[in-house]
Amino acid sequence: MQQQRDRFVEGCVGNGIEETEAANVFDLIVEFAGYGFPKAHSAAYAYITYQTAYLKANHRPEYLAALLTIEAGNHDKLSRYIAHVRESGLDVLPPDVNDSAQDFGVVGTAIRFGFAGIKNVGDGAVASILAARDEEGRYTSLFDFTRRVDARKVNRRVLEALVKCGAFDTLHDNRARVWASIEMAVERAASEQRDRAVGQESLFGGLPDAEWSDDPKLLELPAWPDRERLANEKELLGFYVSGHPLGEVAAELARYTDCTATTTEGRYGRDVRVGGLLTGLRETRTKRGKRMGFGTLEDLEGGFDLVIFSDPYNLHFDLLRAAESGGEFGEGPIPILVSGKLEESDPPKILVSEVMRLAEGEERLTVNLRLRLMASEAGCDSMEALRSVLESYPGDCEVFVHITIPGESETIVSVGGLRGVDSSEELKRDVDALFGRAVAERGL
Repeated sequence: MQQQRDRFVEGCVGNGIEETEAANVFDLIVEFAGYGFPKAHSAAYAYITYQTAYLKANHRPEYLAALLTIEAGNHDKLSRYIAHVRESGLDVLPPDVNDSAQDFGVVGTAIRFGFAGIKNVGDGAVASILAARDEEGRYTSLFDFTRRVDARKVNRRVLEALVKCGAFDTLHDNRARVWASIEMAVERAASEQRDRAVGQESLFGGLPDAEWSDDPKLLELPAWPDRERLANEKELLGFYVSGHPLGEVAAELARYTDCTATTTEGRYGRDVRVGGLLTGLRETRTKRGKRMGFGTLEDLEGGFDLVIFSDPYNLHFDLLRAAESGGEFGEGPIPILVSGKLEESDPPKILVSEVMRLAEGEERLTVNLRLRLMASEAGCDSMEALRSVLESYPGDCEVFVHITIPGESETIVSVGGLRGVDSSEELKRDVDALFGRAVAERGL
């Protein structure tokens, strides 16, 4: 480029143009060349855009299966695209030794996970699995599988990956038993293959191959806990197949958050509150030696990158560590709520300002307490007793009392002289106990 610059500037000067002006013009040309397109290039991209839009609109399952195949090796992107597939109303079926192909494929109105998307399962292993299946038909058990595939390509590491992600679930419904039986299955298959290689009869006295279907029983073990099963799926596939650790708190997340990984459009530059599970927390030091952190928050639809500067990192350090590790007593994943400024990136980024446990959301985010009473419950003695209970929990939360006459009216009144309350679970329990039923509701 320097040679071209010299030629350009010399030519301009020879034509009576100031050297400085010529250099500035060349700089503009260089800048434009970094991302400049001729009309032909623009037209070609417009054509491709139309084609992909047409395919997505008219052949959605096939289009999305191809998209997942392209990103099979990138589990971060894969998990977000799978969330998009599910959001569009299509199911993503788990990998299966009998039904999966190399790539993601369409099965009815669903998409079957392809072998290429499973970590630790290489092309050679996939080729062996598919070749044996094409030659002799569907696999009937773990032992039948290990007997037929090439053990040099489908080694123990591949078998472990297939078991952990659920690829044998249609043959055996307890992954822990399959996992524990891998060594036995591998040794049995190796013994048979050695016998075949030297032309000897098997232990069963020369029975034909078909008789090898009399498989031993899998080792007896209880099923993996949900936490372990889901963690294995996430590790190998990049998403959860048989459930989600946040499934039980989905309603709470929807109530206390205003943004998810797939609803960030139009929210960039604004403060948001998101919720999910913290993974990959790592600490670093600023140029001034202060601690700060980075991490990933996974919600039901994808994830966010978290940037936690020194002040919020130090303030919430204990909670962040507990949320990542599963708590001091190993109680499992701790869902958290994270507030901060949303920035555009891939995946979306949040500059964290506040962190709290999801379980604390109702108490800490409540702005008013509403008490719903029947008119018959609002006598003088009851209201005096109510005032006494409320005054014993001072705070900033407003209190409104709804007094209802069935079929006639509802009156909303405030409690005179009461500045506010601490809307704790204890206060709610005491108020409900006062009236013998649930009357207190927290409002966000």
